[in-house]
Amino acid sequence: MRTLVVRPGAAIGLAVLACSAVHAQSTVERRIAAVADGSVQFHFASREGVCGNGRTFFRIDDDRWFQSSAGSVMYSGSGTPEPYACARGPVRVVMTKAGGEPVRIETRVGPLATEPEDGADLGEVPAREAAQYLLALAAHAEGRPAREAITPAVLADSAPVTTGLLAIARDKARPRDVRRSALSWAARRRGEPGGTGPSAVARALNDIVRDRDEGESIRQHALSTIASFSRGEGIPTLIGFASDGDPWVARQAIRLLVRSGDPRARAFTREVVKRDDVPDDVRPDVIRGLGGDYATGADYRLLRELYPRLNADRDRDAVIGVLANAGGRDNTDWLLALARSPTETVGRRRRVISALAKLEDPRVAAVLKDLVIR
Repeated sequence: MRTLVVRPGAAIGLAVLACSAVHAQSTVERRIAAVADGSVQFHFASREGVCGNGRTFFRIDDDRWFQSSAGSVMYSGSGTPEPYACARGPVRVVMTKAGGEPVRIETRVGPLATEPEDGADLGEVPAREAAQYLLALAAHAEGRPAREAITPAVLADSAPVTTGLLAIARDKARPRDVRRSALSWAARRRGEPGGTGPSAVARALNDIVRDRDEGESIRQHALSTIASFSRGEGIPTLIGFASDGDPWVARQAIRLLVRSGDPRARAFTREVVKRDDVPDDVRPDVIRGLGGDYATGADYRLLRELYPRLNADRDRDAVIGVLANAGGRDNTDWLLALARSPTETVGRRRRVISALAKLEDPRVAAVLKDLVIR
């Protein structure tokens, strides 16, 4: 007999799932249980802001669309893939079973387009009961079906799911991919009516980040989830984590902040790049973050001014790489001066010349002829 070990913090949430599953068993679960092998399908109302083409893709209200492929649901991007039209319609679940157990769960959204190969059709079922049943599967099933059960559950109309999702996310007995999926969806649904509320979701993420007995992949995913909060609500939390007493937490928070375009994160990056207490393995990331997609002329100037103060080769190489990639007159002039500098090592001057040679600046080709280093 398999013993389920439940973390104390997850007990209440799992109890909610258990009670919900008992209620749902009288309808959804009982009807599905009657099919021991093969496919069975059912559908239920989708929440507001969800649409799809009924077969291969669906979109949620934040304009992200997901593609279904052989039972798996993968995040694909924003907008609507052409030439498909995204229509409001029910969530249709196609479950494949073997030996009485689910082995695959497919999610389809939009106009009903049932196919004979999709198996026995149970028709429409109550959305709340369907969500409860699917979350119970995610909380107890093994392998891939547990992960696949989460997606249709969070698309159900008027079905609070954050309590169940947080219970799954906290349960260390669950597979990592199931827990990561639960964390991501709990964050997306943190403002749902009747759910645990944004504060409870934030506390759960904070607890996972700070739990040193937790696996690093889950802690990292919790941090990334905080960073992905819409409208930048997670930026102050990440700035706080950047000064955390746990060196691992501080490193990961800094790496996330320097890749953000949020003005508060950019201000943080401009300050932290000048600090002497930045871990050696993190400083190159900070330099590349400062000179990345959101860089301004002032950021490039800061890196040029910072260069003489840097002692580590990888830090100086990071500055050279950023400025060479950015190009522009000021950066090119600075790189040319560096290539001529007698105080630079031969190896670094060669790297600068190699970087300059890739620039599409007509001035550079002529100058490089005089910069051959033997």
